[in-house]
Amino acid sequence: MRPKIRLAHASDIHLDTDYYGGEHRLDRRDRCRRVFRLLLDEVIAQTPDALLIAGDLFDSNRASDDTILWAMEALGGLPFPVLMIPGNHDCLEGNGIYRRHDFNRIANVQMIMTAEGETVELPELKLSAWGKGMVVHSPAFSPLADMPPVREGWWNLALGHGIYVDGAHHSYRSSQIRSEQIGTSGRDYIALGHHHGLQDVSDAETAACYSGSPEPVADDAGTFVTVDLEHGVDTRVLIHRID
Repeated sequence: MRPKIRLAHASDIHLDTDYYGGEHRLDRRDRCRRVFRLLLDEVIAQTPDALLIAGDLFDSNRASDDTILWAMEALGGLPFPVLMIPGNHDCLEGNGIYRRHDFNRIANVQMIMTAEGETVELPELKLSAWGKGMVVHSPAFSPLADMPPVREGWWNLALGHGIYVDGAHHSYRSSQIRSEQIGTSGRDYIALGHHHGLQDVSDAETAACYSGSPEPVADDAGTFVTVDLEHGVDTRVLIHRID
């Protein structure tokens, strides 16, 4: 039987917003770091079995090496595994962050890099997670297309970074996440990023959510979510607000 597990899901942290190194705008660099550290402390308090980061940990591929190494150390210090995908801001372009720095060398981190999609596993949790490494944010990129069959007897997740589009509508937007892809995925939970506001896009068969950003949006607090998975029980998603 699959074990009962709790996941934390966050996205769109955007480290180094308006800061690219040097002595200019250190206040912005430090604010982003404080928000990320606060997010991690709040996540740790929820005692999850794993953390999912659904893209845009960094605001751009021009993020400073100092901040990248700082973030790698922060992730490596967490007491649980981290599963990650790149987003449109920190995509896998030629000299992007994840090309220059190997996040998979962090003992507790699995960074999804394959453009066609790949599955990573946490055998101790009987957890299988699929995602794609975004190379170019364009209409040709479909974050949830061509998902493989689920693994029987395991918890099955997907991670995607893009814009949600209802199946009844046509769109020319980049990195579309189609409602029918969620409904036919067979996944127990799909962790989404890109939309900075909290948004539930679940189908009757599959729980799927945008976690929101830890940075406040308009007058709302920043957010992340936890996801409780228990055999024979509907997926339970809880919202956590960051003051």
